[in-house]
Amino acid sequence: MWHRTCAMSWVFMFLGFAGAGFAYNVVDVTNGATIKGKVAFTGTLPHAPRRFEVRNGPEVCGPERMLTKLEVRDGKVKGVVIALEGVDRGKPFASHHETATGQGRGAFHYAGGDELNLNVRLEKCSFGPFTGVIRADESVQFVNHDSIKHTLHTYSLKGRQAKILRTLHTQSLRSQGQTEKDFPAEKLRRASAVVLTCDRHDFMENWLYMVKNPYYAISDESGNFEIGQIPPGDYKLVAWHPILGMQEHRVTVTSHGGLSVDFDFVK
Repeated sequence: MWHRTCAMSWVFMFLGFAGAGFAYNVVDVTNGATIKGKVAFTGTLPHAPRRFEVRNGPEVCGPERMLTKLEVRDGKVKGVVIALEGVDRGKPFASHHETATGQGRGAFHYAGGDELNLNVRLEKCSFGPFTGVIRADESVQFVNHDSIKHTLHTYSLKGRQAKILRTLHTQSLRSQGQTEKDFPAEKLRRASAVVLTCDRHDFMENWLYMVKNPYYAISDESGNFEIGQIPPGDYKLVAWHPILGMQEHRVTVTSHGGLSVDFDFVK
């Protein structure tokens, strides 16, 4: 695993990457199938939660913070991205949001529709959950709702190699009296995943896996996931986590069918 550094700041704007020429079209799906499953973990946890003493902005972040990179309960894994690859047409992207747990209140807002439309809301010294998704050829807007400054670093990940894509020095949204629309989006380059970090706050670390279509899910606290309205066909189903790595299964779904697929990570 590659070692990252981070930086600090408070208003965010931009994120997206150039894809590999893969187009996705939204169409009606009348004969869709469903894939359900669980993600399990066996072995010794490779990363224990880390405790940090907050020296920059403890009045906002709190005096201490924890960074949990791998959440396992009763052998089931939360936060694993499950993505179905090879679907070039189907349902629209869903509208939903995912909020960080613990002291942080950062959130990933997905407006959905023809595109993913991700907006990252930074609050209480948090970008959002440890894992999320981002789409090729889309912009992402970052907005800081805290009262202190940060410097956002974004890294692209290709295999085990990481490259800094952008360093953004930001101010507090509150102190400037600005709104989210004041921060235009900008494009980033192609990547398999993007890492968000902050160098004043080492506990701020998030990973976004790049998806090409709406057929994805993120495992819940019980390790469960479900992907619905899948057009019949042969596809590759991948399970990805920045700490555990990636697994994949070849799957065939039929009209109105149901399929159960489980992933078991072993360390």
